[in-house]
Amino acid sequence: MCGIVGFISSEKINDDVFSKMLHSIDHRGPDDNGYNHIEEFNKNIFLGHTRLSILDTSSHGHQPMISEDENFVLIYNGEVYNYIEIKEELVLKGYIFDSTSDTEVVLKAFIEWGNNCFSKFNGMWALAIYDKNNKKMILSRDRVGKKPLYYYKDDEKFIFASEIKAILDYPNLNIKPNMKKIYRYLSTNYRYIDIDTESYFENIYQIEKSSFVEIDLDINMKTKKYWELKEFNNYHKKENDVIDEFRELMIDSVRLRLRSDVPVGCFLSGGMDSTSIMSIAYKVLKTPIMAFSGITGEEKGIYDESEYINEVIKDTNAKYKFIKPDPADIFDTVNEMLDYHDEPICTVTWYSLYLIVKNMKDANVPVVLNGHGGDELLAGYWDHYQYNFYDIKDNDRLEYEIKHWHNNHNRNMNEISTNQKMIERVLNKEQKEIDRFTDYSYVFNQDFQNENNLNIELDSIKCDSLLTKRMYKELFYETVPASLRAEDRNTMAHSIESRSPFLDHRLIEFSYALDNKYKIRDGIGKWILRESMKDILPEKVRTRKDKAGFIAPADEWFRTVNKDQILDMLSSKEFEDIGIFNIDAIKELYNEHLTSKENHQMFLWQLINVFIWYKKFFIKKGEK
Repeated sequence: MCGIVGFISSEKINDDVFSKMLHSIDHRGPDDNGYNHIEEFNKNIFLGHTRLSILDTSSHGHQPMISEDENFVLIYNGEVYNYIEIKEELVLKGYIFDSTSDTEVVLKAFIEWGNNCFSKFNGMWALAIYDKNNKKMILSRDRVGKKPLYYYKDDEKFIFASEIKAILDYPNLNIKPNMKKIYRYLSTNYRYIDIDTESYFENIYQIEKSSFVEIDLDINMKTKKYWELKEFNNYHKKENDVIDEFRELMIDSVRLRLRSDVPVGCFLSGGMDSTSIMSIAYKVLKTPIMAFSGITGEEKGIYDESEYINEVIKDTNAKYKFIKPDPADIFDTVNEMLDYHDEPICTVTWYSLYLIVKNMKDANVPVVLNGHGGDELLAGYWDHYQYNFYDIKDNDRLEYEIKHWHNNHNRNMNEISTNQKMIERVLNKEQKEIDRFTDYSYVFNQDFQNENNLNIELDSIKCDSLLTKRMYKELFYETVPASLRAEDRNTMAHSIESRSPFLDHRLIEFSYALDNKYKIRDGIGKWILRESMKDILPEKVRTRKDKAGFIAPADEWFRTVNKDQILDMLSSKEFEDIGIFNIDAIKELYNEHLTSKENHQMFLWQLINVFIWYKKFFIKKGEK
């Protein structure tokens, strides 16, 4: 796991710039670094790398890695988990390897198969390869975009990096805030910030996930997708066979992500997803791993899931570490986080997880597994039940599912009629899907609202299930992209690599081809995961009907311990200088929160982020 940075430029750039850009991402790779500078046809080609040694920690894994014939130069951030299998295939073709690293496998796979190699990789990556023969740079990102790769492009140069800060260190760039992104982030609960490749900085973009890009020396750029999840047929197999196949895929996904030459741990929330990973590692693969957990508040089963966490720790004989955040430092911590994130952070969850990761450094566990994607693959969110109800056409079956949903979760029955009307109106184009979320656009001044009016339409997949379409949007545009970005920055800030077994592309393809009944049944979500984990998970966790998620009582924090900080922010000249807010409207909104008339904790968290981010990158530099 590493950081990469590079450019093609017709401008003369000195070595100090190379060093500064590379040094800005030292935290992503503190174990080693290097760069390669090539001058061709009055162009400067630069490829830099900082290394976090996970596989083959010797000098044989040093990057940039150059092919034997010196025609290809590779810099690579990530892990290709099936590198052993690909290496065996390449050996049969006559390739000889000098290392046990996956980096050498990636380089030689590209030499053998060209851009077709990306479809063979099972893993997470952002990479760049300079092809000297064809005078072009190839960049690629993994299927779901776990590893970041940003770029800036104009007629004279193409600059890319794992993190935006490295691009900002290139001299004389005219960088401004992307106000449309800020509007989208604040006005729609962050859900629609990833519907395009734009960043929070104008003219800085992300390389598309599931894609590779070719850039020639004239800065012409071509993008092509190598993987899409667009349409498929449901599985028509016996139920037990489907469960067995899912189980084997899940186990193999964890097995591959345990490949490491350094210790591996796991984030453990006490829920189904992280517990499945911990339990598979210990009980099936005979690999005990350390658990890292957080308690964010006093309320049992909501902010304190230690009852379930302790059950898993006991069942897996795991070493563990509990962290409890102190919200009094939230402004200082967000300021520190934004040194690594470079962009506003989606939810307060990531504040708590940042503190967990920060405390992991002492444990000397450089790799950690997480449960991201389980909800979006297997129907783990509350609104998924409503889409499932809409999909059920048999009245008896619908009545059965509603009854068990109500009994299992003690939900208000009025939710059903309200949500079914919303779904109908969206399908009939009488209402936008964005209207599911509280509209905070009124907090901006009128000119800013008019300039950034939202018109959001998201691509989906061809299938009959509304539930599957909903989860597809979460996987590619909403919750997963936002979570992966925050997860990468949180962990890499402390030189820790995070891996996501549920986001193995084989599991994604399998899960999205499943009928709803494998996801929600008897009024409980993640049905197939529960069935496939029999005799692996502790029963207390496997049969859990409630869902907490790793959340924090930020609503109460923002009424009490952080009250003075928020009031100071709203009254500051720096806040006013951002120039886009209706400050009276925001103060009224905060008063609603203070009096518990409304719960605006999500918006307040995002407002804090925008304020600190804008101050850090723009007001500090004298820009408005």
